[in-house]
Amino acid sequence: MWGAKVNSLIDRGEFWRLATSTILHGNLTHLAFNCFSLNSIGPTVELVTGPKRFLAVYFTSALAGSLMSYRYCQSPSVGASGAIFGLVGAYAVYTWRHRKLLGHGRESLEQIARVVILNMGMGLLSRGIDNWGHLGGLLGGVAAAWFLGPAWQNQYVPKEGRMVFKDRAPIHQLIGSKRSRKDKRK
Repeated sequence: MWGAKVNSLIDRGEFWRLATSTILHGNLTHLAFNCFSLNSIGPTVELVTGPKRFLAVYFTSALAGSLMSYRYCQSPSVGASGAIFGLVGAYAVYTWRHRKLLGHGRESLEQIARVVILNMGMGLLSRGIDNWGHLGGLLGGVAAAWFLGPAWQNQYVPKEGRMVFKDRAPIHQLIGSKRSRKDKRK
């Protein structure tokens, strides 16, 4: 009634449930576990992406988790874990993209993989856990982080005579190419 992901109601036009289901929780234990998980990964992802990108990844992951759950899971569901899985996926993209810069990329990626596998395994062994929502959130976070970045690269600035980091996230290239085409038309 409050906004859970209920496929039959979404089929009748209550699309808002795809969003509201990501802020509702089944009980206090469910809420506490998601708060703990968000507090564990959230600050790190926000630190490396910045607050705007963090919010974009979080909400994209939440919606992607709801959509995949809607498509593949007939059971009603609630919770923010799809968005949290998305933050884990975003951190994996950041770590992979900057593995040479970080120096410990492989170990971090292995740790991320263990966390994902452990949580998906717990979902398979427990009733009432929507692994489709988790998987959708993970994929949504990976996609959002891949396009939104950051994607730091060294760039030499001759005027200043030093190396600086420049963000080469794909979204900047897409927006930049659209701007340059508009400028050429003028």
